[in-house]
Amino acid sequence: MSVTSPDNPTDNAAANPTAAPEDKPGVDATATNESPTNNPAASATAIPDNPTDNLAVDATATPDTPRDNPAGDTTATNDNAAGNSAVNATATNDNPAGNSAVDATVTNDDTPKAKKRPPLSKRKRIILLSLLGILLLGILVPIGVVVGYGITAYSTYNDLKNQAHDGVQHLLNVKTIFTGVKAHPSGFLDVTKLHRAQQEFALALNDFQQLQYKIDHTDIIHTVTTYFPQFQQQVSTARAASRIGIDVAIIGQELTTTALILAPSFRGSLLTNSSQPLVTQSMLGLLGTTINDLLPRLGDIQLQSRSLSLDSLPVSADQRGQFEQLLQAIPQAQSDLQQVLNLLGVSNWLLGVDQPRTFLVQTMDRAELRPTGGFTGQYGELTINGGRIAPFALKDISLVEYVDSSKTLGQLAPAQYRSWWPFANWGLRDSNVSADFPTSAQIAISQYQLEVGHRVDGIILFTPFLIEHILEVIGPVHINGYNDTITAQNLEDRLHYYQQDNSGIARQVVVSPGDTTTSMRKRFTSLLARVLMDDVRHAPPDEIIAIAREMLHDLKTKDLQMYFTNPQVESLLMQYGDAAQLDRSNTHDGLYVVQANLSASKASQYVKTIMHDTVTLDASGGAIHLFQLRLVYNQIGQVYGYDTYRDYVRVYVPPGSRLLWGDGFDTGVPLCGGAYTQCSPTGIYPRDELVCPLGQYQAGAAAPSLTDPDGGHWHPLDTIGPPTNVVSDEPGRAMFGGWVIVPKNCTMTVTLSWYVPPMGTNGYNLLVQRQAGMFPELDLTILPTPGDCSALRISDFHFDGIMGEDMSFAPPHLQFALHSRSPGCYPQPGV
Repeated sequence: MSVTSPDNPTDNAAANPTAAPEDKPGVDATATNESPTNNPAASATAIPDNPTDNLAVDATATPDTPRDNPAGDTTATNDNAAGNSAVNATATNDNPAGNSAVDATVTNDDTPKAKKRPPLSKRKRIILLSLLGILLLGILVPIGVVVGYGITAYSTYNDLKNQAHDGVQHLLNVKTIFTGVKAHPSGFLDVTKLHRAQQEFALALNDFQQLQYKIDHTDIIHTVTTYFPQFQQQVSTARAASRIGIDVAIIGQELTTTALILAPSFRGSLLTNSSQPLVTQSMLGLLGTTINDLLPRLGDIQLQSRSLSLDSLPVSADQRGQFEQLLQAIPQAQSDLQQVLNLLGVSNWLLGVDQPRTFLVQTMDRAELRPTGGFTGQYGELTINGGRIAPFALKDISLVEYVDSSKTLGQLAPAQYRSWWPFANWGLRDSNVSADFPTSAQIAISQYQLEVGHRVDGIILFTPFLIEHILEVIGPVHINGYNDTITAQNLEDRLHYYQQDNSGIARQVVVSPGDTTTSMRKRFTSLLARVLMDDVRHAPPDEIIAIAREMLHDLKTKDLQMYFTNPQVESLLMQYGDAAQLDRSNTHDGLYVVQANLSASKASQYVKTIMHDTVTLDASGGAIHLFQLRLVYNQIGQVYGYDTYRDYVRVYVPPGSRLLWGDGFDTGVPLCGGAYTQCSPTGIYPRDELVCPLGQYQAGAAAPSLTDPDGGHWHPLDTIGPPTNVVSDEPGRAMFGGWVIVPKNCTMTVTLSWYVPPMGTNGYNLLVQRQAGMFPELDLTILPTPGDCSALRISDFHFDGIMGEDMSFAPPHLQFALHSRSPGCYPQPGV
């Protein structure tokens, strides 16, 4: 910049000129404009009188009131120039309003002093307008194209969003249609609801198919994803969601079509015997075909879900949540359908579709505990034909086995149990001697054919808990004649009253004097079974489904146990862990305590079982068990039979286990009482294994047995020691067993210790199996290697609770510091 001398410069810039413009820049030109308003100048000299917006560049400017005056190498003089520019010219403007000059000297007075520029020719105006039009087109056309694409994209987005929303809404409408069917599952077979659902699925399918077509064939979507890759995720999500919607709609259509075909057959009482079968081979085939069609669709849904970003779905938050729930339910649905498909393969046999099936049914009285859950004093035959159940009745086993012509006379127990089984005339009532139910079932089926002469296709055993669960579904059962109402809460008490109480037995003789199908002790039980089974056969579909659910639960707890002679059916039970079999795995540690009340009494209801097991692991993963079994016998009510509790206890452990020591088992060597010296009133064993009230250390009488047919005289209490039987009666298991004698109102403690070699490669795991018909308390502690927890990198573990089913335990893993100087992790003597 050379010189700048404004009187009142507001926005005046100058560089190397001399200028005094009002609003006129001048550049190397001479120009005279009447009213220049916007006159830029470069390389000129300009002197304005009243410059307002005159900029000067490379000039010397002396404006009176310069504002925004550029000039470049220009001398300009403007009297009243408001925006005059000059380039390479000399311009004189009196009142220029838009005059420009280039390389000029401009002098402006109030009156013009140079002649005006001649107007542009028509040709030049055309050229100028053409250039201007081209310029405008160059600017406006791209803008129009972009705006057009934007409008199209927005319209397409809204269209897709509305289509997706409609499709999802139709699916949600199906959910609304079947609201409440969880509590009343028969609603799924309501023909009206099925037709409405079918329509909604069809509309949803149409919406999702249109949505998929638009995504795949709309040009704007291809253009957007090509030029804006950041939208590729949203488009992929929309495409996957439309595919999932199509799959769901088709699945719904197939299910409703199948349900509409089956619905007429599943009305009214399902199980009553009639001329029309409930289940046919064509029904099973239809179900199989439907499931085979559904499984690939479910697989495709899982596959498509990997391309989903739920946040990108153009649906409401509520619909998005419903969609998420659907995806989470897919794996379980696949598993359930696969199970049903497997069951369909055996249902033809199981439901008597090809021919009627007959199963032996036995009740188990857990008041007299036996290995499978209780004494089996009553039996019946359950016949199923085409899915329908024939009338059912229970009979008393004593009418078969306690008669002079009984086939059981002189029968001995199977060889593996003969060394300790105490009673003569082995029969069906004793057949559940093995805690491995398939083994006991095979024995029972063979024995039943011997005693009754009937072949059966399987066997079903249950405890009173199953009946209680059925009563919770169908409600109380009133027994006419006895004026007694049986509920889930009073079932066992009333059964014991009529079977064990003298007044209850006498009442049966009065009410049912002519009933010769069962013994007089069990006439009420037989009548109850008949009434209950009749109610179940006539129950509505919802109640049948609820009972089926309870039965599945009871299979897990072993309160319902089933065995079938069909190997395919039995293998399915084992596959799903419902066969009540003894665990024979060699990949983990195991413990199964099995008791058999052989007292000829109903005293088990007053005996509490408590198990304490402390497992100490060595550095190699082997386990040392220190186990205590405590039987607490409090006879708080009447006992039918002998008072003293004589329990044959077997403890099953993995093969290769080595007994270290034991105590508390009856040795058979008399110590005191009975015909021997009187027992001390305060205790007889050195470590108080037996604890009784003062003066009650007496064994009392015992039932007639092979070794003592009398059954009337009192027995002594024997010395105690380690288990007397270490030869297992179950393949694949080691066993420690023996008699445990508990006088009335006493507590007996049995102690065992054994070593289990390392098993498996995935760390220590212990499976504790629960015997049916009882709820033992388990106090379990698992300890790592003493003084060195880091050897196995596990922490100590403790559990104390009531067992309701088989339970598996594994200690937690530890993360140790590499330079830890304190390897101990629990108190040890001397540490």
